[in-house]
Amino acid sequence: MAWFRIDDNFHQHPKVMRAGNAAVGLWVRCGAYSSSYLTDGHVQTEVATAMGSRREVDALLAAKLWVPNGDGFVMPDYLDYNPSAEQVRAERAAARERQAKRRRNGNGAYE
Repeated sequence: MAWFRIDDNFHQHPKVMRAGNAAVGLWVRCGAYSSSYLTDGHVQTEVATAMGSRREVDALLAAKLWVPNGDGFVMPDYLDYNPSAEQVRAERAAARERQAKRRRNGNGAYE
């Protein structure tokens, strides 16, 4: 499971204050979506508008918490706080290998 991480001062950042609570709720939901689906902070338009209103999307754009990108939006600082999709996949592969090694060992202990 990947986690969506934000700075502990996020709540008082001027961009967050400008966007408002409803838009920030959408931002958090879409950040968790990005983490779950390994999109590196990219949110497709149809995902954003399924989770929130156009008004909330516009508030995130106006506050610069999102930047338009192709068929959706990018969270500009996402990769500053969250591992990339490539990193998550590598960590998952390493975890699978550790688990397989324990199973091969027969008793669940590490070699």
